[in-house]
Amino acid sequence: MMKSNNILIVEDELIATHYLKKILNSFGFTSIFEAKNSKDAQDIVKKVKIDLVFMDINIQGAIDGIECTKLLNQSYFLPTIFTTAHNDSQTIQEASSTNVFGYLSKPFDEKDVEITLSVANNILKNLPTQNQKKQNISKKTILTLNSLYSYDLDTKTLFIDNTPIKLTKKELEILYIFCTNINTNISYESFRESIWNSSNISNSTIRDTISRMRKKMEYLNIENIINYGYILRV
Repeated sequence: MMKSNNILIVEDELIATHYLKKILNSFGFTSIFEAKNSKDAQDIVKKVKIDLVFMDINIQGAIDGIECTKLLNQSYFLPTIFTTAHNDSQTIQEASSTNVFGYLSKPFDEKDVEITLSVANNILKNLPTQNQKKQNISKKTILTLNSLYSYDLDTKTLFIDNTPIKLTKKELEILYIFCTNINTNISYESFRESIWNSSNISNSTIRDTISRMRKKMEYLNIENIINYGYILRV
């Protein structure tokens, strides 16, 4: 990994941030950005090309590190190393559905960071080039959701038997999140942050919007997860 790479640390504990930053500085990394919560992280990646993220799973705010990573990777390719004090299998499994390149269990030391960086770097070296990625993506722009529905990722259009379905702007944005996170639980907080950009939107408003969507696509399997959010099952 190039020492000039931009690294983002998402961590709400100041001491933990400074400790990790000190270790990264000792390896020669100097371009390091800091965020305490999901909103700060999103603001940074909109302004700066981030090459690697160190993401604490339990960050400040309603959106945790795993959900934050999912949100960020909807628009950007952000290799992520999770830092966590929780090693339970459920947490690890949930994190595995994101763009994860490694884990650091707290408390960690300089050697742990060095090894994890080395593993992440090896994965990055073996990834397709940007041109190859674009070619691979272009081959998969049409998603088959079931025998009736297909979705064009390029135009963000839903088709039923090759006929486009007319949706509102909000519905199109929500459907794009579903189709880029198929078979993944999506929380109300994620919808609030990425669609409405407001923490004041109630769960009932989100439910009403998705309910209207479901009437337009009644054979699409969008399930409500009680007290959490939704999932598109394919």
